[in-house]
Amino acid sequence: MFINSIVVGIMAGLISGMVKIGWETILPPRSQARDETNPPQQLLQQLGVPRRVTHAYVYYSKDQKIYYTALIMHFGFSVTFAVLLALTYKILPIIALWEGSLYGIVIWFAFHIVILPLLKTVPSPVKQPFAEHFSEFFGHIVWSWSIYFVIIALLGK
Repeated sequence: MFINSIVVGIMAGLISGMVKIGWETILPPRSQARDETNPPQQLLQQLGVPRRVTHAYVYYSKDQKIYYTALIMHFGFSVTFAVLLALTYKILPIIALWEGSLYGIVIWFAFHIVILPLLKTVPSPVKQPFAEHFSEFFGHIVWSWSIYFVIIALLGK
């Protein structure tokens, strides 16, 4: 069961990572200027990773830059928290309340309201625009909801 939960969590993390990218394409959380160095890139730079690494990219379809370091961070985050949910939701069912939505709200609050502002990776919550709060709040709900449904589909209730 432990290995199954990890494998399912990895799959849920990869799928939910794509869901979150899609959400942010429709409702971008940050302006283009603020997204020149996005929060994962900024956090890495704060940890001493050079810009040439945090902004490394490859070209897709001739002229589209794919910033792979940011994608690794994005999917690493999704996989980590999906595996955590897959491992704990049966032991602590409240974590998956509202079909996983509570989990997304807790993760959003922990990172976008507390941790990242404290680290000065993003502005304080009062200095973040409403559009950022809206996109991140509901984006995390949709993200965790997709994790939940993959887990339920593959591991059962």
